Amino acid sequence: MDRREGSGNKWNRHTLIWVTPEGRQYAAEHIVSWQWEEDTPESMAWKRLLVQDVEVPGIICRQPEQEEGFWLAGFSHWEYRNGSRMRMQAYVPEETVWKSCSPFELCREGERERLCEKYPELKPVFEAAGGFGVEVGLYGSTALEWVTKRPYRNQGSDFDLYVRAGQEEGLQGFGRELQRMEKDQGVCFDVEAEIKGFGVKLKEFLERRKTFLGKGLYEVRLLGAEDVIKD
Repeated sequence: MDRREGSGNKWNRHTLIWVTPEGRQYAAEHIVSWQWEEDTPESMAWKRLLVQDVEVPGIICRQPEQEEGFWLAGFSHWEYRNGSRMRMQAYVPEETVWKSCSPFELCREGERERLCEKYPELKPVFEAAGGFGVEVGLYGSTALEWVTKRPYRNQGSDFDLYVRAGQEEGLQGFGRELQRMEKDQGVCFDVEAEIKGFGVKLKEFLERRKTFLGKGLYEVRLLGAEDVIKD
């Protein structure tokens, strides 16, 4: 989807963005190091190669600050180093983003059948979501593998889902159905539920905690039970 289409050019966490070569060059020159990381010539070399790979989309992540015209995006490699996936972050000029796709757009009706052919584990997920009035989106390693055709998934990979529902009861029912699938089929789902624009771990939601940790585009907030959708 072109960035000018959809819901008012409103990007959120997990949205995939494709960047022009000029934008990738800018990103290669504006890499943001992790606080705990000490960059070396070797690490900077693979980061610059990754961010300039035109097949690999950036991922909108939490923005430390609102910087007009620029977005902090994550870039993830399909390979691992020292047991951890190779990841990086860099700033991207908004004007150089020529296509975007949210987790929900990735699972739009016309794409679901093709997704399920590749990942049959998702078919009962979509069926259950329809029964409970839940919208399902896909992000993480499965989404990256799907759009790039690179081997992001491995034998131990789970399925990262981003979901939203109009009713609390539907979200609870869907969550319990996913738990049954995990037990019966040996499939693992890592699910975030969108509540008030924040991503909340579905397992925390199902535990009926009094507070939930919500991850938003610009902040992390502690949400109370009163913030949760009601019937």
